[in-house]
Amino acid sequence: MEGCIIPEDLIINDILMRLPVKSLLRFRSVCKAWCSEISSRHFKELHGQRSQPNIYRLSGFRKGSGFMKIERLTEEGSLQQYCMLPWLEDLGLVISSHHLIVLSFKYGYLLSNPAMRDSIYVPSPSWGEPEGHPVGFGFVSSLGKYKMVGIILDPKDTCEVFTVGIDRSWRKGIAPPRSLIISDHMPYINGNLHMLSEDLVNEDEAVLVFNLEDESWSVMALPDVPDIVEMSCELREMQGFLCYSCCICLERIDIWMLRDYTNNVWSKGLVIDGNPGVSNKRWSVDGFPLEVLADGRIFVGTDYEWFYYDPRDGSIQKADCKGSNLFTTVYSENLVPVLGF
Repeated sequence: MEGCIIPEDLIINDILMRLPVKSLLRFRSVCKAWCSEISSRHFKELHGQRSQPNIYRLSGFRKGSGFMKIERLTEEGSLQQYCMLPWLEDLGLVISSHHLIVLSFKYGYLLSNPAMRDSIYVPSPSWGEPEGHPVGFGFVSSLGKYKMVGIILDPKDTCEVFTVGIDRSWRKGIAPPRSLIISDHMPYINGNLHMLSEDLVNEDEAVLVFNLEDESWSVMALPDVPDIVEMSCELREMQGFLCYSCCICLERIDIWMLRDYTNNVWSKGLVIDGNPGVSNKRWSVDGFPLEVLADGRIFVGTDYEWFYYDPRDGSIQKADCKGSNLFTTVYSENLVPVLGF
């Protein structure tokens, strides 16, 4: 009886596409055909789109050591060392796309794809030190490059754009049509960066949308949410959806999801109650959901405290995050070079 021959397209689309970057880099040496396929732009982009996000912690830093530690949260709930990045002065985290880890520092930005051990530095915008200015980034497929956008909020909101691998300095972009609300999150979904904004005249909030391909602005309505004094709200990405997360201080977290992006249809996707029904213990929930884990639990946290919320029974479990916590972020392993194609 002859052995079964697996079709080549099945090997590529159903097997190789599911493998982590480390395995793919090794498998390039199997044969010329695999090396050519894994090295192709089409494979790298498609693999990145299918890659599942994981929770990472930047920690273990010591001034003078020159490095900080990046750890990955495993399915068992433990932290596993992943890689090291250089220690930078006045460090900050820029959160937009899951495909890079981007850090701001005194003299600009570090863009890193840790799975590829690939990093580059980008200079500061024209206004100097990045601290205190909203910044976002994302990969523009039509261009084959990453782009960054930075906003200066005072005295009047202005915009600058940087195309990684093409621009040598930041260039002036179109100013946003509304005032921004300061946040360290600028989710990148469907080719657009999303920011909370406020009309200072009418005192209404909305989503400012910046298209990275044509560098144009538009405005998107938010869901109709009750106005509660002690409530902080953020835009986040979860499972590929734009989410409007409202944390009502120490009580609950309401999560609205943009289910229909084209028609701007929001629906309440989840309510995380600080008083789970399975016990009498009340948690002081604070923070925002970061990602849905493989077992269905939702990871909720700040840079200093982590929780797991199980939507099946409403339980909340405090997670172990021992050690010196600096930042918590979400990253998806991928093969796309930081400089693009």
